[in-house]
Amino acid sequence: MALLGCTIGSDIGTSSVKAIAFDANMQEIAHAAEKVESWYDDTGTAEQEPMVVYQAVMNVLSNTAREAQRLGYAVDRVGLSAAMHSLIPVAADGSYLAPATTWMDLRAKEEASELWKTPAGKSVYERTGTPIHPMTPLLKLMWMRKQRPKVFQEAEKFVSLKEWIWYQWFGEWCVDASLASATGLYNLREGTWDSEALSLACISAEKLSTIVPTTYVKQGIREPRLILSGIAPETAFNIGASDGVLANLGVGAIGSELMAMTIGTSCAIRTGSSKPFTDVSTRSFCYVLDADRFIVGGPSNSGGIVLDWLYNSVLSRNLTDRQPQRFLEMITAAQTTQSDDLLCLPYVAGERAPLWNADAKGVFFGLQLHHTGPHFMRAAIEGMIFNVYWIASGLFEELGQPRQLIASGKVLETEWIRQLVADIFGIPVQFQGAVDASVVGAALLANIATGVVTWQHVSQHQELAQETQQQATKQPSQHRAYESKFQRYRKLCSAILSEW
Repeated sequence: MALLGCTIGSDIGTSSVKAIAFDANMQEIAHAAEKVESWYDDTGTAEQEPMVVYQAVMNVLSNTAREAQRLGYAVDRVGLSAAMHSLIPVAADGSYLAPATTWMDLRAKEEASELWKTPAGKSVYERTGTPIHPMTPLLKLMWMRKQRPKVFQEAEKFVSLKEWIWYQWFGEWCVDASLASATGLYNLREGTWDSEALSLACISAEKLSTIVPTTYVKQGIREPRLILSGIAPETAFNIGASDGVLANLGVGAIGSELMAMTIGTSCAIRTGSSKPFTDVSTRSFCYVLDADRFIVGGPSNSGGIVLDWLYNSVLSRNLTDRQPQRFLEMITAAQTTQSDDLLCLPYVAGERAPLWNADAKGVFFGLQLHHTGPHFMRAAIEGMIFNVYWIASGLFEELGQPRQLIASGKVLETEWIRQLVADIFGIPVQFQGAVDASVVGAALLANIATGVVTWQHVSQHQELAQETQQQATKQPSQHRAYESKFQRYRKLCSAILSEW
């Protein structure tokens, strides 16, 4: 009896690795996940061991493939998603010379600050679409050359975690155009490594991988463990793209008429564009989805981490208070609490977009004696959404206002918070549920890359799916009130920006 075919989408995230097997109708048939540890210290270090990440990828792919096979499916395709901005220096034999630095590594803060002050910094941003920030490989390379000169000189290549894993599987150094466009070293308009960025990093293009389209497909996997799990040598592996752009593909927001908002620990807002777009005033990112599609947006540190910090470190009286149920009760209480003139600047973890200031601090402004825990929580939730709205406003001016916002992430599972987003943005908000958008996007791109479906087919299918999903509608009077409060929020940020 012939097995049915399936597609596995896998996301190599910073905190976990996930894989889901989908049938021909994109219905989930099997899944696996495994957490990945990172190492941090007070110097701004954020590192991972590549081999630990590799083992996690092997485990989740093998477990998902075995379960799919048990259910009567053969793995025809595998699509890959990965977190952006990781960097590994590797030797000529492919072994790594140092751990992988992740997007959270801030040791290049000084280099980023100095470069942004120069015309060269703004010029390289406009060509590459990657914000000048310690997270990006360009700045990591500038830091490494000064602080780790021996490793910098010995490295044969500088690659991301996904590139390193791809090399283990296929023996070739390739990077998809999407991850390349998140390095600060890729020229968006030319589709090649940027000569001026390479000069800033003091490396040649030979030190980097060969750039391939996001639809690049390879067969002949040479990892025995995957073959034993049911992934055959003829299984097509699509190199895929970054987690951010694939999240947009996964929820159908690949054109300017839709915008995707994700709020987890951090948050991001992204929309599609048919051409490269950059904005020096907000340093919005522009990353490749494919040759004719780009994803534009901004990442913020000020997501659910703000609410977790506020509850666990400020509002909880003791350890017994720090229970998930009590936290949810506080969120519920905040729904019916009016924050009035109380404003929260939610920058307790510094900030990327729209401030791009790692030294930004959190502020509660307008405190009075009658304010209680729910007031603080309400103001923090509003401040978190105001910050994302600020990022989005810069995109609206250049790309137009979308007709709908697609919401995903743990924080946005709460209905009244989704309604608050609709009121602040003045746009209907559709909730995608608990979908793992990056994994879905990875599987969809693998299907496109192998000719199973077309871009048009994917768009039509997602439009039909959106018609059945929950939606929060805008309330014009509420939007006007929040617009006034948002302007006070912006004014307060501007007034104290120099203090940061």
